[in-house]
Amino acid sequence: MVKNVKKLESNIYNIIKYIVLTIATLFFLFWADIFVLAYIQAKDSIANVYVEYVASGLEKNTDENGINHYDLTQEHKDYVDAHNGFVFLLDNDGTVLWEYCMPKELPRQYTIADAVKFSRYYLQDYPVYTHITDNGIVVFGTEKGKTWKYTLTYQGATVVTYIYALPSMLIVNIAVLIATLVVTVKQDHRRREKERTTWIAGVSHDIRTPLSLVIGYADEILHIAQDADKTMMQENMTHVSENEGGIFRRAQAIEEQAVRIKNLVTNLNTENKLTYGMGSWKKEPVLLPAVIRDTICEIVNRNIDDEYDICVSISEELEQLSVKGDKELIKRMIENLVNNSIIHNPQGCKIAVSLTKKQSPTFRKYILELSDNGCGASGEQLRRFNAKIKSNKLPEHGLGIRLVRQIAAFHHWRVRFDKGESGGFCCRIIIPKR
Repeated sequence: MVKNVKKLESNIYNIIKYIVLTIATLFFLFWADIFVLAYIQAKDSIANVYVEYVASGLEKNTDENGINHYDLTQEHKDYVDAHNGFVFLLDNDGTVLWEYCMPKELPRQYTIADAVKFSRYYLQDYPVYTHITDNGIVVFGTEKGKTWKYTLTYQGATVVTYIYALPSMLIVNIAVLIATLVVTVKQDHRRREKERTTWIAGVSHDIRTPLSLVIGYADEILHIAQDADKTMMQENMTHVSENEGGIFRRAQAIEEQAVRIKNLVTNLNTENKLTYGMGSWKKEPVLLPAVIRDTICEIVNRNIDDEYDICVSISEELEQLSVKGDKELIKRMIENLVNNSIIHNPQGCKIAVSLTKKQSPTFRKYILELSDNGCGASGEQLRRFNAKIKSNKLPEHGLGIRLVRQIAAFHHWRVRFDKGESGGFCCRIIIPKR
């Protein structure tokens, strides 16, 4: 399967970008949650040092008879009122020595068991908090249904384990998130590839039918014009009207352009399937010389102009050369190279197709070469054709050259574009001996 390098690089870049953004977001949210929780805890005026604040406002006065009297400062009373709360003071025997806004339904005498229970949970559904002072136990309570109390108890070793396990858990979560993201991106990319391939295949199929009709009618008109020309020649009518000659040329142009469009559609469909691995091609033993000759014969039988001379040269020892590949793809590759020479040399040219063997003590390879003596390609064009990274922009020589490279890559062959010995265009396909 031939990979689309540009698309793969783009997808990898997008995945890395998503991963970095996801990790950064997770860390930001993690620390943001910690700060928010810390802020909420710090602002919670009941569960923290504010119980001590209420106790600090309790004043003790002893009268002349030695009896102790207790009361809160006005500031601390206002604080308790703001929370719709109440305060009372217990002595060591569980007796309420002093109270402020204490509900009437609450008892004024408590046992040690009662004190243990409400210090951890509730006092008759009232959430209460305790603080030990020199005068006794200060109990600060708030209204029902406003505060949730729950005590969590863990062994120290368990807490330490949680602390050490937290980074690992975070890493595992990130890994799962990344894996999910990668799978999602791949599935979406594959779906879009399949939709694109299906669409192009459908369009290609729809275009082939009218193109076949155009080519058929153009060929029929061409033969009618040729027959009329022969009839006039046989009747010694040496003059052919401009209108009759024009019909012949126009029919010939229609046929040539229709064939060119058909080849372009076929190339587009093949290129897309190779790029996204959607084709059903198989690598089987193929007699390469026979494929070369069959392809050239099909091109010649297309009634190409006499200005194009195609010569095939295959050494006798390679007549039975078998390579592993797909016959139709190899034919498409050869046809594209020949069509490239024909299209870019309208004045005509000689096209040479050769198959040779190159051998050394360490390796053996076969070279399939197609060259012409036409206008050739510039140095910049050749550099682009031979570049490892392909551009999304079609080269000047069109889709055919790109497809040649893709078909060669599918077979694990190497391609080299260069100037021919006669100054034209030359393509060498290196086929390693396996």
